[in-house]
Amino acid sequence: MAGIKIIGLGKSQGDTVVTNDDLAKIVETSDQWIREKSGIRSRFFARKKSNADMAAEAAEKAIENAGIRKEDISLCITATFTPDDHTPSVACSAAGKLGLRENVLCLDVNGACAGFIYGCSLADGFLAREGGYGLIIGSEKISPLMDMEDRSTCVLFGDGAGAAVVEYSDSVQFAYLGGCVPSREILHCGGEKDRIVMSGQEVYRFAVSKVPECINGILNRVSLTEEDIDHFVCHQANERIIDSAARRITKNTEKFFKNLYHYGNTSAASIPIALCEMEEQGVLKSGDNAICTGFGAGLTYGSMLITFCPAKE
Repeated sequence: MAGIKIIGLGKSQGDTVVTNDDLAKIVETSDQWIREKSGIRSRFFARKKSNADMAAEAAEKAIENAGIRKEDISLCITATFTPDDHTPSVACSAAGKLGLRENVLCLDVNGACAGFIYGCSLADGFLAREGGYGLIIGSEKISPLMDMEDRSTCVLFGDGAGAAVVEYSDSVQFAYLGGCVPSREILHCGGEKDRIVMSGQEVYRFAVSKVPECINGILNRVSLTEEDIDHFVCHQANERIIDSAARRITKNTEKFFKNLYHYGNTSAASIPIALCEMEEQGVLKSGDNAICTGFGAGLTYGSMLITFCPAKE
């Protein structure tokens, strides 16, 4: 039994709170309609901050939370589909803002909303060989890519970043399961308009089937039951998707954490932001294990089993 564990968490968000009522002034919608369809009440937009700004802010907090030296970080991965530039990567920009050592491996991963899961899986393999600490960031600045005339999508997304410091250990168990069902038509961002285009009903159908499948797949892989898991942390895309998965997995649905109400869908940032809030609220405690599950454009999906072991304790 061996794998990465989380020893520190941090988060950041856009600089402007945007409520459902604010959006109703721009597009034909209402607070009631958005809440009923998604559960979202507000979100943050990054008017002044760049993606790299939020990534570095979240990472700085995670490093402080972990109580480690920056020079001991050997890997920096940023999961994002909204980089500030085609190149350099957000990871490189964040490393510069943080003052990480020169020989740290920095790269971005575009796994859409499953990106943080993918980044952790990559870190598990790298740190097993190289040692040191890994900095895994999920960071997205989605607001500039939204079609503000499409009420079915523009009300869903927000800007933010979450970060985790991870360490390889012989005393914990890490497991990953994931894949891709290729489809551009259901959800993509790019092309002539360079805007998010999504078939909400198709994404919903994909998610409500894949999330329980992924969770059960991880449980089977590690020979555990839902009773052995302390927390289930799903990508915070839609309350109805999370509730549907929860009912299929456990009678104790409170194990499924939700914080999308005030962040919206922050894509690759949503799971690390949720983990950080769980720690801040005293929900996530030392020794707790969690199954985290993401799904998004690609169509990508992924789950991981990971343990929280704060280094300060």
